[in-house]
Amino acid sequence: MKRGFLITCSLQNSILKMYSNNILISWYISRKDIMEVDKCFNKMQGEIRPSSETLTLVISASGKNGDLFQGKRLHGVAIKSGLYDNVLQTSLLDFYAKCGDMEVAAQIFGEISFKNNITWSAMISGLIDGGHFEDAIELFRQMRNRSTEPMAEIFKSLVVMYTHMGALKLGKGIHAYLIKNLLSNSPEEDTPLETSILNMYARCGSISYARICFDRMVNRDLVTWTSMIEGCGAHGLGFEALQLFHQMVEEGIEPNSVTFLSLLSACSHSGLLSEGCGVFCAMKWRFGMEPDLNHYTCVVDLLGRSRKLKEALAIILKLVAFSDGRIWGALFAACRVHGNQKLGEYAAKRLLDLEPSNAGYCTLLSNIQAVDERWDEVEQVRRHMKDNDLMKKPGWSCVEANGLIHGFVSCDRLHPQIVEIYETVDVLSRKMHEVGCKLNS
Repeated sequence: MKRGFLITCSLQNSILKMYSNNILISWYISRKDIMEVDKCFNKMQGEIRPSSETLTLVISASGKNGDLFQGKRLHGVAIKSGLYDNVLQTSLLDFYAKCGDMEVAAQIFGEISFKNNITWSAMISGLIDGGHFEDAIELFRQMRNRSTEPMAEIFKSLVVMYTHMGALKLGKGIHAYLIKNLLSNSPEEDTPLETSILNMYARCGSISYARICFDRMVNRDLVTWTSMIEGCGAHGLGFEALQLFHQMVEEGIEPNSVTFLSLLSACSHSGLLSEGCGVFCAMKWRFGMEPDLNHYTCVVDLLGRSRKLKEALAIILKLVAFSDGRIWGALFAACRVHGNQKLGEYAAKRLLDLEPSNAGYCTLLSNIQAVDERWDEVEQVRRHMKDNDLMKKPGWSCVEANGLIHGFVSCDRLHPQIVEIYETVDVLSRKMHEVGCKLNS
């Protein structure tokens, strides 16, 4: 119309069909009905040429569903149709990142001529979700150097990343930026981000800062309360977790299954056997919730830590319809701590029955047999691992020091300060041994 062309009935019908299909596709996406999205899009292709908006919608749906094949097909359609603009490129970048193909995502990111905050956020979030933390930090620095204003979503991703890395100092830096620039606009809108910050402090070892954040929050939803309860539990503050739970209920917030899972875990870590059993009963009889396998696993862990090994075994055999490796692993761990070799071996064998190709479980069983010097059985397990090419993945961890993240793998000797590190570990080990001897004397 702006170019002076008359709109014919045929063109009007095509435009109407396009918008109608887009609305229908959006509706199916909101219902998470990916099959109907595909059907609608395929039917649309047979009638009219899809618009850039249509392709963006369908690509977004494919990304949420993790359908790499469908996304690649849509990528080809976009290029052939000549609709390959910056908006569509950003959608494809987000799609490949969500599907874990960071190589293609990085290639598309480099091709985008005009990178806005949505483009940067999609790439950084993809790197974080894929565990490429160092690359994500570097890309965020590049983004800030170009004076591109980050979106609120990217800060939530960064907070989650620093939480996984245990990077308390970097997390504090993000928190300070948010206080100055983004928070305090709307209490309800701020709640998810503030809850992520609370989680970051709790999981990075600063439960006091987590509690300060919690107490200052104007709007605290169920996720916030549950996160604070979980944080207290992880730090061995079982009584504080119980107090928070009672306060939450008094304020009219109804707990869910995740809340009870966090509370049971808190009782387990703090050795609160009677309190934990009370929570388990209240879950079912007061709040009308049926426990699932995760709750039973917490109860087994709670009983196991309290030397109630037979009771823990009875829970698994009598109340759990379909057990898994986690619940038998909880029992096995308790058997190791309390020296019950017979029950520990039984639990280890049940673990192997469930996951015969798990190298970690094979190692556990052989270690139990080695304690009893049953070397023939140890050799059988080791031979089984060798014949089936089972290798236990080494454990890894990272630590923040002076604003830098240092990663370590079990038996790693590649760090430039490895000599000083092992000397410090030896000193700490001796100190722990000395304290243990004093306590036992």
